[in-house]
Formats: sequence, C-alpha cells, structure tokens
Amino acid sequence: MQAGCRSSTLWKLACLLASAGLLGCTPAADTRDQEAMVEAESANPSFDGADYSTEAGKVAHGERLAKVLGCNACHTDDYSGANFGAMIPIVEGLWASNISRTMPDLSDGELERLLRKGVHPTREIYLMPSKQSQFLSGRDMDALIAFLRTIAPTGEPTPLPPLSFEEAVTARLPEDYWRTTKEGQPRNYHNSAEEVAYFAENTVPDLGEEYAQGRLVVQAVCTACHGAAMNGVGEPAGDIPGALDYDDAQFERLLRDGLNRDGKPITLDWGPDHHTPAVLTDREIAAAIAYTRRLARLRQQ
Repeated sequence: MQAGCRSSTLWKLACLLASAGLLGCTPAADTRDQEAMVEAESANPSFDGADYSTEAGKVAHGERLAKVLGCNACHTDDYSGANFGAMIPIVEGLWASNISRTMPDLSDGELERLLRKGVHPTREIYLMPSKQSQFLSGRDMDALIAFLRTIAPTGEPTPLPPLSFEEAVTARLPEDYWRTTKEGQPRNYHNSAEEVAYFAENTVPDLGEEYAQGRLVVQAVCTACHGAAMNGVGEPAGDIPGALDYDDAQFERLLRDGLNRDGKPITLDWGPDHHTPAVLTDREIAAAIAYTRRLARLRQQ
C-alpha cells in the first residue's frame, strides 16, 4: 500500500471536504480484525463528554463529535451529499455520498472500519477523513456511530465515480502535487485507506499522559491542514513554530475566532476558517494549546 500524496490545492481541499463519499472496492473486515481494532483503540484518550451514562447522552456526544470532525461540511447538514466535481474540476465525478441512504446498509463493525481504516466493504473511498477519526477512543467511536444511526433517510442516492476515476484524477494532478510516497514509487491520487496508513505512520509524538488529550485534539482536528505530523508536510504553510509567538489569550482567539496576533482573520485558499466556535470545549482547546506549544518547543531543541 502506498502512503498517498498531497498538494497545496488538494490537501487544502481535504480541509473543506472534511468528510467525503462512500465510493470503490475493498474486502470487508473479518471478525478478528474488527475485534483487534476496537481493543487497540479502547484505551485511547477521549473527547470531553465520553463519560456519558445514558443513550441520549451518548447520541449527544456523537453529534458534537460529528461537528468536531466536520462530517456535515461535505455530506451537508442533512447528510444527503454534495457534488465535489462541480466545485473542484480536478476531482470530476467525485461525490460526498448521500450517507443518509447508504449508511443503513452498513453494520456497526463495517461503519467503524470505514471510520478507522478508510475501507468500505464493497467500494473504494476518497477524501473521507478516516486518517483523523482513526484516533478516536472506543467510547467516542461508539457515540459517533450512535448519532449517525439517528440520521433520517432523505434525498436521492448520489452517483459513484466513473470507471477509471483514480487514473483520470492522477493524470490531472498538478506539478506541485505533494508526494509522500518513497522516491521511485508511482505518483498516484490517494484514497482514504492510503491516507490512514500515512497518518498512522507519521502521527505526532506521544508526549505523556499530561498531553494525551491535547494530542488527540491535534490528531483529530489540526492535522487536516497542518499535516499528519504537524510539520507542514503536504501543506506548505502548515508548520507550527509560530505557536510559540502566541500568548494564551491570542492562541485561544486564534482557535475560537480565526484571528492572528494582530487581530486579522486567517484565510485559507480552501476549507473552513481557522476556528472551531462552540465545537471544542474550553478544556479541549487548552489541552490542544499545551500540546502544540510543547511539540513546538521540542522541535526547537
């Protein structure tokens, strides 16, 4: 499996397409693989709210996580899908699926494997941010799935990409398309399973229990634009040394309001603004700030 590729255009598009459609062809997980996957993630740190004790609390936690992960940014507010090719010609033929129609056909195990591994039981998928949701704890994942199960079917089924979609996009890739494959390997358009492997191999370091939740927030949110290792690979302006120039109030304003130290909005060529209003808790933002600062200091040594 190749690790995948990045570009200043398409990797920023991945920020906009914070979740993308259920598309192509891969085998379903067997029971042993599924059990190992769940067990491996059960001890991960969680987002605030994972201590739910009722079904309503579980669904509410999952609904917030869907916002944290930006699921409706691509699948739309009612999860009926969107035509990416109409917005970005280079990925002509790609849709964010109408998951309100397709998701009921997936078991919980298949849905978790899609969210953790980027693998659909019958199709290949692209731009689905499994690369980030792979880091969720067991309780976070259970809650997210519980919320997704509450989505009412609506709209019409969205089309699959045309035959040879991946090859066609590969042929359209610009010269500045970022390569994260090893030298000499074929240059190709990445799928979600390849992104998962790349993010798992190149994720940010474990800095100890004190920074565990901050690391989770960074892995699940910030890496979409700053790269798997928060070092700018795949995103030319994505490295984080500037984090040390912000005091606490400035850093929180950056995350809450998308404003830099001078109070000016940070704009992106693609994707959402640089803020997470009413999505992350105060504790999660403080944890992310602490982790990012610690990581930036270590990289200065």
